[in-house]
Amino acid sequence: MADDFKDDDSERIALLRKIVNDATAAFLVSRSGDALNGRPMATAEIEDDFDSIWFACQRDSQITKEVEQDGHVFLGYTNGSGSEWASINGSARVVDDHEKVKELWSPFWKNWFEGPEDPRVILIEVAPEHAEYWDAGSRAVQLLKFAVAAVSGKHVDEGKHGEVELGARFAEDGGRRSTSR
Repeated sequence: MADDFKDDDSERIALLRKIVNDATAAFLVSRSGDALNGRPMATAEIEDDFDSIWFACQRDSQITKEVEQDGHVFLGYTNGSGSEWASINGSARVVDDHEKVKELWSPFWKNWFEGPEDPRVILIEVAPEHAEYWDAGSRAVQLLKFAVAAVSGKHVDEGKHGEVELGARFAEDGGRRSTSR
């Protein structure tokens, strides 16, 4: 698979956004010492320019402890048919901001929280640094391509693949600093 959008990051970011939005959840992987721990998390918001991706979680959860100790995280996304994937590496921090919770609040969160004023709700903000995506097309097209390859023995186009340097990071003091894109 070739890097399809060599000259236009806006196209890459648009495809990345589509893949992330089509996924029902992210698989958020954090570190605890030498161990990697992953869990499914519903994405609350992706800021327009991918500066931040927001998640809600419980204040006393293991993920909040891990992010506070080591902010390096990995997000994995895929759609329901398994034909689109995205991986995002970034820096995360725990954010205790009731106004942002109110802004992001979703009735879906009622499964875990009483409401936006629930003292257990806290946010994780991920500042993406690097993303990679794969778009193999529809499931039917994928199967047809693989069938043609099996019968003909010829390699077929596997779809779109690309990488995006997103460049946002948190400074040591918890504030945002920019890196070159």
